[in-house]
Amino acid sequence: MSAGPGIQVLPQSAAERVAAGEVVERPASVVKELIENSLDAGARRIVIEIGGAGQRLIRISDDGAGIPGAEVPLAFQRFATSKIRTAEDLRHVRTYGFRGEALPSIAAVARVQMVTRIQGADAVKIVIAGGTRQGLGPASGPQGTTVGVEDLFFNTPARRRFLKSPARERAVIVDTVEALALAAPEVAFRLTDEDQEILWFPPETFAERARRVLGPEVAAHALEVSAIGATGTLGGVLGTPQVAQRRRTHQWFLVNNRPVRSPLLARALAQAYHTLIPEDRHPAAVLSVRLAPEDVDANVHPRKAEVRFVRERELFEDVERAVRRTLHRVPLLHVIPALPPDAPADAATAGGLEGVPAHAPGTGTLGVPHRPPLTGDALDITDAPASDLPWPPIRVIGQLALTYIIGQSGKDLVLIDQHAAHERILFEQLIARRAREGVQAQGLVTPIVLELTPQEAAVLTDLEAPLRSLGFDVELFGPKTVRLTAVPAIAGHRAPGEVFRACLRDLQDDYGPHAGRSLEERLTIATACHTAVRAGDAIDPTMMAGLLDALSRAADPFSCFHGRPTMVRVRAPEIERWFYRRG
Repeated sequence: MSAGPGIQVLPQSAAERVAAGEVVERPASVVKELIENSLDAGARRIVIEIGGAGQRLIRISDDGAGIPGAEVPLAFQRFATSKIRTAEDLRHVRTYGFRGEALPSIAAVARVQMVTRIQGADAVKIVIAGGTRQGLGPASGPQGTTVGVEDLFFNTPARRRFLKSPARERAVIVDTVEALALAAPEVAFRLTDEDQEILWFPPETFAERARRVLGPEVAAHALEVSAIGATGTLGGVLGTPQVAQRRRTHQWFLVNNRPVRSPLLARALAQAYHTLIPEDRHPAAVLSVRLAPEDVDANVHPRKAEVRFVRERELFEDVERAVRRTLHRVPLLHVIPALPPDAPADAATAGGLEGVPAHAPGTGTLGVPHRPPLTGDALDITDAPASDLPWPPIRVIGQLALTYIIGQSGKDLVLIDQHAAHERILFEQLIARRAREGVQAQGLVTPIVLELTPQEAAVLTDLEAPLRSLGFDVELFGPKTVRLTAVPAIAGHRAPGEVFRACLRDLQDDYGPHAGRSLEERLTIATACHTAVRAGDAIDPTMMAGLLDALSRAADPFSCFHGRPTMVRVRAPEIERWFYRRG
């Protein structure tokens, strides 16, 4: 084997291109770095112009402080920066840029022209192509800086092959501008593509900017979150569960005003929406976290797109608690005015379904309870103020397709999923009973002997204790045989063996669709799901009224624990439009 080439130092031009690859990944990277420079310069108005999806042209103009003429050449030298002076300053970074790599990295792989002027001085212009300075001299222009970037990657054609379609690159630029616009809502932003305006953000409040970025559909169903936690402060705008998205494209996170990607914050957000949206949906949100600078390390990614946190667990809990508290403070169904005192009384509520009482003390003539304020303990929210979620008065009309309860609320039509509603009731009652009274089991007069499949038997070995905590009493009766002697009290009206097998089935595939939750919680979900009234079950009007009465007292009455809605509401005007009674 022949010896390889000896070790040598790369030429400066080659080293600059290698370094540029870490900072300038695509046109959006250039947009990000230049906007951050404008924000650090105190700009109040930033204009971004692109052509050819950013490959042919990127021009960013601002009205910031500008750069003194004598320092313009330094701005294009690697690691030359005005943001920090020592390594210790990295622990207290308060600016967007601080590495001194953006301009030299961009100039190494494009043709760059910059015109800048500070107050009380003449403008200066510098031209650089592929890292080589081609001109420096006086110019004319307003205070601020304009940087034009043309022919991106002209000297590294291999990089162009890895770019996506123009439409995709343009979309990433839009996302980048939106993220930075969220970081500086007091600054006006304008983005044009081939002279066509794509985005315009006037100066506004953070909440207004967040709603604008989230879009009109989400903004119409948005909640503002504000909290002080152990790690810092949190502010933002949350989309309600009904506008949850199929992808995470409507999630923005800012840490100390810096847009970042944060798996930790994304997990905390998802956990707060747990049981409120389906497993395949994602909440829409803009969250801004402010922490002590020394608790955040922004120097872990060449493009500063990721950060590390010193107090990860506490931050996760702060964010999850604040978002969940906000979601629980408001009704997740439209509130309607209470019916007048002389409204006709509804049928008396009655029992018939497990967990649905014949009559709930403290209820009104419509079977709607005068609910006491919810407490932090009831919602598992520390120090949450008392709240009273408005519950729409619903008059039961009948049943549709043996699946949905038809109700009337004022002039509106309400459809209630009987299974989703009942499993929400049972789930919360199981949790409450286990915490308050311990095991609620019902012994079987005649024990049931069950032959298990190999998969069921494998799951059972890890589940004996959790099963017993819910009320299942199971004895091993052979390698794959068990004897069932008791079941949860709420499952008494179902075939015991059927409920038991269904619970095991739900936990076979990596412990079922609710992987990530505790075994006890997953078993509680499975028990409630397979015990609840099902689609296809006929229930009479008094049982329907009783179910709605019990649902009205649930902590989360408007969704089941799978995240599906328990009810939907159709406004009377919408029905009138169906029949062409209104335009």
